[in-house]
Amino acid sequence: MINFSSLIGRIDKKRLFMVVLALLLILNIGRLAMGYYQNQKEEVESRVDLLNQYQKAVVMQPQLKKRVTQLEKRAEQIDRYLFSGSSVEEISSAMQIMLQNKVADAGLEPESIRPMRQGGNVKPGEIEDLVIKMRLSGSLDQFVDFLANLYRSSELIKIETFSLKPYKAGLKISLDVKGFYHLAQPGS
Repeated sequence: MINFSSLIGRIDKKRLFMVVLALLLILNIGRLAMGYYQNQKEEVESRVDLLNQYQKAVVMQPQLKKRVTQLEKRAEQIDRYLFSGSSVEEISSAMQIMLQNKVADAGLEPESIRPMRQGGNVKPGEIEDLVIKMRLSGSLDQFVDFLANLYRSSELIKIETFSLKPYKAGLKISLDVKGFYHLAQPGS
């Protein structure tokens, strides 16, 4: 068996060093070439993925346009049923006037129609709600007429709570009416 150290001692150290250096240089160039190849391969794969996504988007574009049109129409339809104004106070006033007209049309006597103050920051375009507390007096037939008129209106309104109490020849009516609104966008 030949001893490794004696073998190295026989070979010229300068040549051995040059061979090892050349071998390391070739391996390093090979490693760099493989890295470059992998980077190029990943870049091509990512471009192919982007191209596939683009092709899918192009194919889906008419469907997406149709869906956007449908959603815009639906938003316009919903906006028709909401109270709208530049401030919550303006909307509250419009709701009170509308409710007073409905009460008068039904023949009920309004004792109190007032909004419930709500805190919070209302952003333009978001759908919010406002509760109006009402105290009325009148007959059951008048109250039924009021409800019928209220639900025939084009505004989105919901009766949260109500109570009826007998009073002399008629009824005392307490209602909490919730109306839905959105603040108009500035400049629109």
